[in-house]
Amino acid sequence: MELRSEEVLRLENEHLQFVMLADASAVLLDRESDRRWRMPPVAVQDRGTMEEGHAWPRTTRTYGDRYPGRFMAAREGDHLRLTLLGRLGRPLGTFRCRFRLDGPWLQADIFQVDEQIPSLVFPPPIKSEALVLPEHQGRLVRRPLSMFSHRSCVFAGNVLNMRWFGGLRGDSGWLCIVQDGYADAGVLHAGAWAAPMWMKSLGRWNGPRRVRYRFAEGGYVGLAKAFRRWARENGLFRTLEAKIEDTPELAHLIGGRNLHFMMGWTYRRSRYEETWMPVPPELARRGEGVVPLITFRQAAEIARDARTLGMRRGVLSYHGWIKGGYDESHPDIWPPEPALGTVEELRALCSPDGPFVADLHDNYQDIYEQSESFPAGTCRTPEGRPLPGGFWRGGQAYILNARDAYQRARRNWPLLEGLGARCIYSDTLTAETLKQSYEEGNTLTRSEDLEWKRRTMEFFTDKGVIFSSEGGCDFGVPYVACAPHGKHTRVPGESVPLWGLVYHDCVVGWRGGPALRPGEFRTRCLENVLWGLTLVFGGFTADDWPQHRRAFEDSFYVDDWHARVGKDEMVNHRYLTEDFLVEQTEWSSGRAVTVNFADEDRIVEGVHVPARDYAVQE
Repeated sequence: MELRSEEVLRLENEHLQFVMLADASAVLLDRESDRRWRMPPVAVQDRGTMEEGHAWPRTTRTYGDRYPGRFMAAREGDHLRLTLLGRLGRPLGTFRCRFRLDGPWLQADIFQVDEQIPSLVFPPPIKSEALVLPEHQGRLVRRPLSMFSHRSCVFAGNVLNMRWFGGLRGDSGWLCIVQDGYADAGVLHAGAWAAPMWMKSLGRWNGPRRVRYRFAEGGYVGLAKAFRRWARENGLFRTLEAKIEDTPELAHLIGGRNLHFMMGWTYRRSRYEETWMPVPPELARRGEGVVPLITFRQAAEIARDARTLGMRRGVLSYHGWIKGGYDESHPDIWPPEPALGTVEELRALCSPDGPFVADLHDNYQDIYEQSESFPAGTCRTPEGRPLPGGFWRGGQAYILNARDAYQRARRNWPLLEGLGARCIYSDTLTAETLKQSYEEGNTLTRSEDLEWKRRTMEFFTDKGVIFSSEGGCDFGVPYVACAPHGKHTRVPGESVPLWGLVYHDCVVGWRGGPALRPGEFRTRCLENVLWGLTLVFGGFTADDWPQHRRAFEDSFYVDDWHARVGKDEMVNHRYLTEDFLVEQTEWSSGRAVTVNFADEDRIVEGVHVPARDYAVQE
């Protein structure tokens, strides 16, 4: 089928010019920089629904999963009617799109999508030299296009923690923000190509879908700051200063660290054998049943020792305290596991003296077969079966319907309040993809999942506790005061602190891990300094705590630096050397830190930085 190339739409104002042709290719002129950007006539499409009824979408798309989607566009009043064409020009369905200019923004509204289209990637990508993705801390992709694979990532968990992405050509860039339809949106990308990806809601094309584009100078920093301004204007922003006014104990985290206690879990060999999972080494030599790693009394002793070593403030985080230990019985948590000690001993742990906050691990995303209330409240697949999630310490998890999870949180609150904890860590709530449920009479869309998750977070913050959850994610920023960012692995030249550039002064970031491998631990501590994160110190048991004391004592420079920049906005980040081993971040207080990840001393811009060390510029 021959595609026409005549002009079907032209929009202009003092900021932008946008021209689209009948094959949906387009040219965008940014008048401020006098740069032209082009959209090709092809947007790679997925043959399926993107989500396949599992807890998490399959992210890697192979050559057989995708096809080059082309378009025929025709003007109809104030919008375009687009026909999606598959291989050999075969029409697959139609949809509508309304483009308009709003100051420096180009807005695209997608609506009336034919039901026979299983998923949709549109508008087409903007041709760029590099791609900017908010994956974990942040990622700058400069690799060439892969011929055989693309990667699909949805927002709200599944790696992307902010609802934007962008591209660069030199120091100039473009930014795409999902304004509406965020719960059913994502990104399909490969190399330096990326475009918005749209999914159905409960198998139907329901609800608004809107993206907004704009241009910015200043590279990935400029793009992050443009999104920061948008987030402020659209209710996805709340500073640590404001959160401290509501919960003054949050100030104890600035310049502190997280002493992380994994107290115990239940070991069942059959859980690992039936799923071909390797038995963790720390369990292989033990008998079945509850495995205490740190009792309540031992945790109190270690906390006292941590103070003698120099811990002045921070979080005492207790994981695995529930019935059966870590992950075993969520959301039916009571009573605390007797093998770890008494309720009175746990209550004493939750009321530490001085500038310390006790944090209790909980979970309102997962439920297990052995939980008393299972399978009530679980999300259901289209076939009516409970939706399985991950395989964790409690064995096979299933996914709670967020509406029911909210009720479990309300039910559990008097028990948590009675323990006296001032911080609740609700695991995975802001880290997992949004879920659907097909249960008759209790269906759940992804948008509803998001709304009920917000209600759960708001419930806890209204109770006056410090609320924490994994990863953070932009929809959690108004509520989440602290969040671990442990999944990010720094890649020289690729890792860029997009999250910090947007939200450092809104959420205390935790990061760390076991300290028995000195070189690796030192690198992680340097990353904490670079990104302005507090240190999570964990991975020990009561038996091997003495082996960790030296590393614990030698790493207080991380706390000291966080005390100086913990509430600052991160205003800039740069790679200072061609091998990407020397980096610098700058802060709103006027301070800067230069970190040298190389094995030899470096002198950069007149600053001497020892090997695997850092230098502060006031």
